[in-house]
Amino acid sequence: MEISALTKVGGLSQAFPAQESQGIQGTQGNPAAGFGKFLEEMVSKVNEQQGAADRSIQGLATGESKGLHEVMLAVEKASISFQMLTQVRNKAVEAYQEIMRMPV
Repeated sequence: MEISALTKVGGLSQAFPAQESQGIQGTQGNPAAGFGKFLEEMVSKVNEQQGAADRSIQGLATGESKGLHEVMLAVEKASISFQMLTQVRNKAVEAYQEIMRMPV
């Protein structure tokens, strides 16, 4: 398990390093497509973390896991990722509703 990720302080680029390596060159023509791809990758990452947490819980229940602390770390990582995804979704919905309330 990699402990160095816990010592880093940063924004989304630290939580999802794949986004940083790709850059924003491909999204200059259509920013909505870039944001959609970002959300798609974010949902995929959260789903992977949820699956890893489920597998670690299952491993603990069957006696295959090395320790409770690793299971708890996986569960908390998945939980925090899901909370962040939920907040991003809420902010996007709020922004959409605010745009729809604007007079034309």
